[in-house]
Amino acid sequence: MLDDFTQERWRSLQDMQREYDRERDRDDDLKAETAYLRVRMADSYIRNGRIARAISEYKRALKLDKTNGYYQTRLADAYVVAEEITLAMAAYQKAIEMTPGLAEPHSSLGELYLRYGMFSQALAQYRQAVALEGERGFYRYQLGDTLERMGLFGEAMNELQSATLLEPKIAFYRFRISTLCQHLNLLDEAYEHLLVAAGLAPFDDYYLVRLASMAIATDRMETGIKYLRRAVTLRPHNEAYQYLLVAALTRYGREPLLIKFELGPYDEEFYQRRRAEWELVGAG
Repeated sequence: MLDDFTQERWRSLQDMQREYDRERDRDDDLKAETAYLRVRMADSYIRNGRIARAISEYKRALKLDKTNGYYQTRLADAYVVAEEITLAMAAYQKAIEMTPGLAEPHSSLGELYLRYGMFSQALAQYRQAVALEGERGFYRYQLGDTLERMGLFGEAMNELQSATLLEPKIAFYRFRISTLCQHLNLLDEAYEHLLVAAGLAPFDDYYLVRLASMAIATDRMETGIKYLRRAVTLRPHNEAYQYLLVAALTRYGREPLLIKFELGPYDEEFYQRRRAEWELVGAG
């Protein structure tokens, strides 16, 4: 049995250890809080275009919180804005190593790979992001978009449909399904998905014009004219829209208004692409 002196000494040592642990925890909390504030400051610098300062602050945050994969991802994002692509790729890879369960660096690294036509590498990253966080519609969209670019239309459709189920109010996902349906000559389905997209974004003139094309391609000429009129109302100075409306009225046997201007190269290309969609009629 320990004597009184030894017991007192032991209690004293325990008290010192507890105090040391509390001090260490306070120090860790202070470091974590300071790192968080530096990241917030860096985010502000990014928004104001001060990229070099942002990179510096992200690095300081990481010195305080060395294993934070999210902060490392934000540093990588800043490198992307600065067009330091090699550094960005390395930083995303490091973020993945720091926090293997974090989906965001996989998603962002996939975007970089896709930018440079590295489809297989992008696909692998998107698959990993979906495996880690499959309830995020955006990750499903990224995967579906890449699968479509690679010609894997069946898988692409599954992922894009999953994205719309997870985030049903995002018009762009419906739009992407409609373009995939066009590739598959499923024109009525393409029209229906565009109809939903236009309903979700009623003031988006581009969706209205694309919806008009699918209406015409599926023998809904009068409906197509209605959507073209609405697009012209929203964007009265868009010359390509006006040309398309005149072409639709002419095709439908109505007397169109005369147009006294010629299209520029960009508007001409847009006009010709939409006219080509009209000729898909009956293809499905």
